[in-house]
Amino acid sequence: MAAGVLATAANMRNRVMTRASRIVCVVLVAAGALLPITASAIPIPSPTLASILLPPPSGYAELASAPFHGQFTSSAYAASWGKQSVEAEAALNEAGFVDAYATFWVDQLAKRALIEYVVAFEGGQGARSWLSFAETGSKADPTYQHANTMSGIDPYYGQHNVYPSHAILDEFAFVKGNDYFVVGYESLQDDVLNLAMTRAKNQYSAAPGSTIPSAEWPENANAASSQSPTFAFGGLVADALVIVLAVGLIGAVGALVIRRRRRSAVPAGPGWTAVQLSPDGLFWWDGQGWRDTAVEAPPFAQRTSDALYWWDGSKWRPVPLEPVRVR
Repeated sequence: MAAGVLATAANMRNRVMTRASRIVCVVLVAAGALLPITASAIPIPSPTLASILLPPPSGYAELASAPFHGQFTSSAYAASWGKQSVEAEAALNEAGFVDAYATFWVDQLAKRALIEYVVAFEGGQGARSWLSFAETGSKADPTYQHANTMSGIDPYYGQHNVYPSHAILDEFAFVKGNDYFVVGYESLQDDVLNLAMTRAKNQYSAAPGSTIPSAEWPENANAASSQSPTFAFGGLVADALVIVLAVGLIGAVGALVIRRRRRSAVPAGPGWTAVQLSPDGLFWWDGQGWRDTAVEAPPFAQRTSDALYWWDGSKWRPVPLEPVRVR
Protein backbone atom coordinates (compact mmCIF):
# COMPACT_ATOMS: atom_id res chain seq x y z
CA MET A 1 0.00 0.00 0.00
CA ALA A 2 2.85 2.34 0.82
CA ALA A 3 4.37 1.59 -2.58
CA GLY A 4 1.06 2.44 -4.24
CA VAL A 5 0.85 5.74 -2.43
CA LEU A 6 4.40 6.57 -3.40
CA ALA A 7 3.70 5.69 -7.03
CA THR A 8 0.57 7.84 -7.06
CA ALA A 9 2.46 10.74 -5.54
CA ALA A 10 5.23 10.35 -8.10
CA ASN A 11 2.72 10.34 -10.95
CA MET A 12 1.05 13.51 -9.59
CA ARG A 13 4.43 15.19 -9.22
CA ASN A 14 5.35 14.30 -12.80
CA ARG A 15 2.06 15.68 -14.12
CA VAL A 16 2.54 18.89 -12.17
CA MET A 17 6.13 19.25 -13.36
CA THR A 18 5.11 18.59 -16.97
CA ARG A 19 2.34 21.18 -16.75
CA ALA A 20 4.70 23.68 -15.11
CA SER A 21 7.34 23.06 -17.78
CA ARG A 22 4.83 23.72 -20.54
CA ILE A 23 3.73 26.93 -18.87
CA VAL A 24 7.34 28.04 -18.41
CA CYS A 25 8.05 27.42 -22.11
CA VAL A 26 5.00 29.40 -23.18
CA VAL A 27 5.79 32.26 -20.82
CA LEU A 28 9.44 32.34 -21.90
CA VAL A 29 8.38 32.59 -25.54
CA ALA A 30 5.92 35.35 -24.68
CA ALA A 31 8.50 37.22 -22.60
CA GLY A 32 11.06 36.93 -25.37
CA ALA A 33 8.55 38.29 -27.85
CA LEU A 34 7.82 41.26 -25.59
CA LEU A 35 11.43 42.47 -25.40
CA PRO A 36 11.83 43.63 -29.03
CA ILE A 37 8.42 45.26 -28.91
CA THR A 38 9.82 47.83 -26.48
CA ALA A 39 12.41 48.97 -28.99
CA SER A 40 10.15 48.82 -32.05
CA ALA A 41 7.55 50.90 -30.19
CA ILE A 42 9.80 53.94 -30.50
CA PRO A 43 8.22 55.87 -33.42
CA ILE A 44 10.30 56.96 -36.38
CA PRO A 45 8.84 59.75 -38.56
CA SER A 46 8.11 58.71 -42.13
CA PRO A 47 8.63 60.50 -44.42
CA THR A 48 11.68 62.05 -42.75
CA LEU A 49 11.31 65.54 -41.31
CA ALA A 50 14.08 66.91 -43.53
CA SER A 51 12.14 65.83 -46.62
CA ILE A 52 8.83 67.49 -45.75
CA LEU A 53 10.11 71.07 -45.41
CA LEU A 54 9.66 73.18 -48.55
CA PRO A 55 12.66 74.15 -50.69
CA PRO A 56 13.81 77.80 -50.44
CA PRO A 57 12.23 80.59 -52.48
CA SER A 58 14.16 82.01 -55.43
CA GLY A 59 17.13 84.12 -54.36
CA TYR A 60 17.57 82.44 -50.97
CA ALA A 61 20.70 80.47 -50.04
CA GLU A 62 21.03 78.02 -47.18
CA LEU A 63 23.08 79.19 -44.22
CA ALA A 64 24.46 75.91 -42.90
CA SER A 65 26.47 77.67 -40.19
CA ALA A 66 23.35 79.11 -38.58
CA PRO A 67 22.74 77.94 -35.01
CA PHE A 68 19.22 76.97 -36.04
CA HIS A 69 19.95 74.35 -38.66
CA GLY A 70 19.64 70.57 -39.17
CA GLN A 71 18.42 67.94 -36.75
CA PHE A 72 18.12 68.89 -33.10
CA THR A 73 17.11 67.26 -29.81
CA SER A 74 14.53 68.24 -27.21
CA SER A 75 17.35 69.42 -24.92
CA ALA A 76 18.81 71.66 -27.63
CA TYR A 77 15.38 73.03 -28.47
CA ALA A 78 14.55 73.69 -24.82
CA ALA A 79 17.87 75.52 -24.35
CA SER A 80 16.63 78.24 -26.72
CA TRP A 81 13.94 79.10 -24.16
CA GLY A 82 16.49 80.63 -21.78
CA LYS A 83 15.15 80.85 -18.24
CA GLN A 84 12.24 78.60 -19.24
CA SER A 85 14.51 75.85 -20.61
CA VAL A 86 13.80 73.36 -17.81
CA GLU A 87 10.06 73.91 -18.07
CA ALA A 88 10.21 73.74 -21.88
CA GLU A 89 12.11 70.44 -21.90
CA ALA A 90 9.66 68.93 -19.43
CA ALA A 91 6.75 70.06 -21.64
CA LEU A 92 8.44 68.63 -24.76
CA ASN A 93 9.07 65.25 -23.15
CA GLU A 94 5.59 65.11 -21.65
CA ALA A 95 4.12 65.89 -25.08
CA GLY A 96 6.08 62.98 -26.58
CA PHE A 97 8.92 64.66 -28.48
CA VAL A 98 10.31 62.33 -31.17
CA ASP A 99 12.53 64.32 -33.54
CA ALA A 100 13.05 67.80 -35.01
CA TYR A 101 14.65 69.41 -38.05
CA ALA A 102 15.29 73.05 -39.06
CA THR A 103 16.44 74.99 -42.12
CA PHE A 104 17.72 78.57 -42.33
CA TRP A 105 17.76 80.55 -45.59
CA VAL A 106 19.07 84.04 -46.35
CA ASP A 107 18.43 86.51 -49.17
CA GLN A 108 21.49 88.76 -48.98
CA LEU A 109 20.15 91.17 -51.60
CA ALA A 110 16.80 91.78 -49.89
CA LYS A 111 18.29 91.51 -46.39
CA ARG A 112 15.80 88.88 -45.31
CA ALA A 113 16.02 85.55 -43.55
CA LEU A 114 13.63 82.58 -43.62
CA ILE A 115 13.52 80.11 -40.75
CA GLU A 116 11.51 76.89 -40.91
CA TYR A 117 11.42 73.89 -38.64
CA VAL A 118 9.26 70.90 -37.83
CA VAL A 119 8.97 68.94 -34.58
CA ALA A 120 7.46 65.45 -34.60
CA PHE A 121 5.56 64.19 -31.57
CA GLU A 122 4.27 60.71 -30.81
CA GLY A 123 0.69 61.84 -31.46
CA GLY A 124 -1.56 64.71 -32.43
CA GLN A 125 -2.52 65.42 -28.85
CA GLY A 126 1.11 65.97 -27.90
CA ALA A 127 1.72 68.29 -30.87
CA ARG A 128 -1.29 70.42 -29.91
CA SER A 129 -0.18 70.49 -26.29
CA TRP A 130 3.22 71.86 -27.33
CA LEU A 131 1.57 74.41 -29.64
CA SER A 132 -0.34 75.78 -26.66
CA PHE A 133 2.80 75.90 -24.50
CA ALA A 134 4.82 77.61 -27.25
CA GLU A 135 2.13 80.22 -27.87
CA THR A 136 1.99 81.14 -24.18
CA GLY A 137 5.78 81.43 -24.03
CA SER A 138 6.00 83.49 -27.22
CA LYS A 139 3.47 86.02 -25.97
CA ALA A 140 5.53 86.48 -22.82
CA ASP A 141 8.65 87.38 -24.84
CA PRO A 142 9.59 91.09 -24.42
CA THR A 143 9.96 91.44 -28.21
CA TYR A 144 6.37 90.27 -28.85
CA GLN A 145 4.19 93.05 -30.29
CA HIS A 146 0.94 91.49 -31.45
CA ALA A 147 -0.66 88.38 -32.95
CA ASN A 148 -0.72 87.62 -36.68
CA THR A 149 -3.90 86.07 -38.04
CA MET A 150 -4.73 84.04 -41.12
CA SER A 151 -7.41 81.64 -42.36
CA GLY A 152 -7.34 78.10 -43.69
CA ILE A 153 -5.15 76.52 -40.98
CA ASP A 154 -6.23 75.15 -37.63
CA PRO A 155 -4.81 75.01 -35.03
CA TYR A 156 -2.19 77.75 -35.32
CA TYR A 157 -0.90 80.99 -33.85
CA GLY A 158 1.00 83.91 -35.35
CA GLN A 159 3.24 86.57 -33.89
CA HIS A 160 4.87 89.88 -34.83
CA ASN A 161 8.12 90.64 -32.98
CA VAL A 162 10.39 93.70 -33.02
CA TYR A 163 13.94 93.21 -31.74
CA PRO A 164 16.29 95.80 -30.19
CA SER A 165 18.30 95.68 -33.44
CA HIS A 166 15.11 96.89 -35.19
CA ALA A 167 14.80 93.59 -37.05
CA ILE A 168 11.19 92.48 -37.51
CA LEU A 169 9.92 88.92 -37.36
CA ASP A 170 6.58 87.67 -38.66
CA GLU A 171 6.04 84.05 -37.79
CA PHE A 172 3.35 81.36 -37.83
CA ALA A 173 3.25 78.07 -35.94
CA PHE A 174 0.73 75.33 -36.67
CA VAL A 175 0.00 71.64 -36.18
CA LYS A 176 -0.79 69.08 -38.85
CA GLY A 177 -1.28 65.54 -37.63
CA ASN A 178 1.45 64.77 -35.11
CA ASP A 179 3.82 67.48 -36.42
CA TYR A 180 4.39 71.03 -35.18
CA PHE A 181 5.65 73.50 -37.82
CA VAL A 182 7.12 76.99 -37.54
CA VAL A 183 7.57 79.34 -40.53
CA GLY A 184 9.04 82.81 -39.99
CA TYR A 185 10.51 85.66 -42.00
CA GLU A 186 12.87 88.24 -40.54
CA SER A 187 13.64 91.58 -42.19
CA LEU A 188 14.97 95.06 -41.46
CA GLN A 189 11.70 96.39 -42.89
CA ASP A 190 8.12 95.70 -41.89
CA ASP A 191 7.44 93.93 -45.19
CA VAL A 192 7.37 90.17 -44.59
CA LEU A 193 3.93 89.41 -43.12
CA ASN A 194 2.39 88.38 -46.45
CA LEU A 195 5.48 86.33 -47.28
CA ALA A 196 5.23 84.48 -43.97
CA MET A 197 1.50 83.89 -44.37
CA THR A 198 1.83 82.53 -47.92
CA ARG A 199 4.77 80.34 -46.99
CA ALA A 200 2.94 78.91 -43.95
CA LYS A 201 -0.12 78.01 -46.06
CA ASN A 202 2.05 76.39 -48.72
CA GLN A 203 3.93 74.39 -46.10
CA TYR A 204 0.68 73.26 -44.52
CA SER A 205 -0.68 72.10 -47.89
CA ALA A 206 2.54 70.29 -48.82
CA ALA A 207 3.01 68.52 -45.48
CA PRO A 208 1.74 64.94 -45.11
CA GLY A 209 -1.28 64.25 -42.94
CA SER A 210 1.12 62.87 -40.33
CA THR A 211 4.60 61.38 -40.08
CA ILE A 212 3.46 58.72 -37.60
CA PRO A 213 0.30 56.70 -38.44
CA SER A 214 -2.61 57.91 -36.35
CA ALA A 215 -3.32 54.32 -35.24
CA GLU A 216 0.03 54.41 -33.41
CA TRP A 217 -0.61 57.68 -31.58
CA PRO A 218 -0.71 57.17 -27.79
CA GLU A 219 -4.23 58.57 -27.54
CA ASN A 220 -5.45 56.04 -30.14
CA ALA A 221 -3.23 53.08 -29.26
CA ASN A 222 -4.25 53.25 -25.60
CA ALA A 223 -7.93 53.25 -26.53
CA ALA A 224 -7.43 50.25 -28.83
CA SER A 225 -5.49 48.24 -26.25
CA SER A 226 -8.19 48.78 -23.62
CA GLN A 227 -10.67 47.05 -25.94
CA SER A 228 -8.39 44.14 -26.91
CA PRO A 229 -9.54 40.63 -25.86
CA THR A 230 -7.56 38.61 -23.33
CA PHE A 231 -5.88 35.54 -24.87
CA ALA A 232 -5.16 32.21 -23.13
CA PHE A 233 -2.22 30.00 -24.06
CA GLY A 234 -3.99 26.99 -25.61
CA GLY A 235 -6.06 26.31 -22.48
CA LEU A 236 -3.05 26.23 -20.20
CA VAL A 237 -4.08 29.40 -18.39
CA ALA A 238 -7.21 27.92 -16.91
CA ASP A 239 -7.33 29.35 -13.45
CA ALA A 240 -6.11 32.26 -11.33
CA LEU A 241 -3.24 30.25 -9.86
CA VAL A 242 -1.67 29.68 -13.28
CA ILE A 243 -2.09 33.37 -14.16
CA VAL A 244 -0.29 34.39 -10.98
CA LEU A 245 2.51 31.92 -11.75
CA ALA A 246 2.81 33.25 -15.31
CA VAL A 247 3.07 36.85 -14.13
CA GLY A 248 5.72 35.86 -11.62
CA LEU A 249 7.71 34.01 -14.27
CA ILE A 250 7.58 36.95 -16.66
CA GLY A 251 8.98 39.16 -13.91
CA ALA A 252 11.71 36.60 -13.21
CA VAL A 253 12.62 36.41 -16.91
CA GLY A 254 12.79 40.20 -17.12
CA ALA A 255 15.02 40.37 -14.06
CA LEU A 256 17.25 37.65 -15.50
CA VAL A 257 17.67 39.56 -18.75
CA ILE A 258 18.55 42.74 -16.88
CA ARG A 259 21.05 40.88 -14.66
CA ARG A 260 22.71 39.29 -17.69
CA ARG A 261 22.97 42.66 -19.42
CA ARG A 262 24.46 44.23 -16.32
CA ARG A 263 26.96 41.40 -15.94
CA SER A 264 28.14 41.97 -19.50
CA ALA A 265 28.79 45.65 -18.84
CA VAL A 266 32.21 46.97 -17.93
CA PRO A 267 32.42 47.54 -14.17
CA ALA A 268 31.33 51.11 -13.60
CA GLY A 269 34.19 53.24 -12.40
CA PRO A 270 33.99 56.64 -10.70
CA GLY A 271 31.59 58.86 -12.65
CA TRP A 272 30.48 56.04 -15.02
CA THR A 273 27.24 54.04 -14.98
CA ALA A 274 26.35 50.79 -16.76
CA VAL A 275 24.27 51.34 -19.92
CA GLN A 276 20.94 49.58 -20.46
CA LEU A 277 20.41 48.87 -24.18
CA SER A 278 17.37 47.64 -26.09
CA PRO A 279 17.60 44.00 -27.31
CA ASP A 280 18.64 45.15 -30.80
CA GLY A 281 21.28 47.51 -29.37
CA LEU A 282 19.88 50.53 -31.25
CA PHE A 283 18.53 52.42 -28.23
CA TRP A 284 19.63 53.20 -24.65
CA TRP A 285 17.46 53.85 -21.58
CA ASP A 286 17.81 57.30 -19.96
CA GLY A 287 15.58 56.49 -17.00
CA GLN A 288 12.40 57.80 -18.64
CA GLY A 289 12.52 56.78 -22.29
CA TRP A 290 14.55 55.12 -25.04
CA ARG A 291 17.10 57.23 -26.98
CA ASP A 292 18.67 56.51 -30.36
CA THR A 293 22.35 55.48 -30.11
CA ALA A 294 22.94 56.88 -33.60
CA VAL A 295 21.89 60.35 -32.45
CA GLU A 296 23.41 60.63 -28.99
CA ALA A 297 25.59 58.58 -26.65
CA PRO A 298 24.65 58.04 -23.00
CA PRO A 299 26.31 60.89 -21.07
CA PHE A 300 26.99 58.52 -18.17
CA ALA A 301 28.68 55.80 -20.30
CA GLN A 302 32.40 55.09 -20.04
CA ARG A 303 34.45 56.87 -22.73
CA THR A 304 37.93 56.55 -24.19
CA SER A 305 40.54 59.09 -23.17
CA ASP A 306 39.96 61.04 -26.40
CA ALA A 307 36.17 60.97 -25.80
CA LEU A 308 35.57 59.63 -29.32
CA TYR A 309 34.14 56.27 -28.25
CA TRP A 310 31.79 55.01 -25.53
CA TRP A 311 31.42 51.54 -23.98
CA ASP A 312 28.02 49.85 -24.42
CA GLY A 313 28.81 46.87 -22.20
CA SER A 314 30.34 44.65 -24.89
CA LYS A 315 32.09 46.89 -27.40
CA TRP A 316 33.25 50.45 -28.11
CA ARG A 317 30.96 52.67 -30.20
CA PRO A 318 31.75 56.03 -31.83
CA VAL A 319 30.25 59.04 -30.05
CA PRO A 320 27.80 60.85 -32.44
CA LEU A 321 28.51 64.48 -33.20
CA GLU A 322 26.92 66.90 -30.77
CA PRO A 323 23.64 68.40 -32.10
CA VAL A 324 23.68 72.04 -33.15
CA ARG A 325 22.23 74.31 -30.51
CA VAL A 326 18.95 75.89 -31.55
CA ARG A 327 17.93 79.37 -30.65
